[in-house]
Amino acid sequence: MNQTNFEHLGIALAFQFILGYLTGNYWIGAAFAIGVFGGREHAQREYKIGDPSKLIGYEALDFWRWSLDSKLDLMLPVAGVFTVAFIV
Repeated sequence: MNQTNFEHLGIALAFQFILGYLTGNYWIGAAFAIGVFGGREHAQREYKIGDPSKLIGYEALDFWRWSLDSKLDLMLPVAGVFTVAFIV
């Protein structure tokens, strides 16, 4: 684990708390945070593989081929926002 994993957790929780406060539903904030970080890691994987316009199908979504850091950059925020949503 490195610092970016915890930074992503903090950003995801901030998204969740802001949207949860504005809408009264912390699940909406959780879904938004998961979407942001899921999209971010997907885009990074596309560019790591090569030119995104030449990828085959869902090649960048092959989670098992992501680096451990990329997996943690996604899974730590997901676990954090789910935990908060269940508690609140």
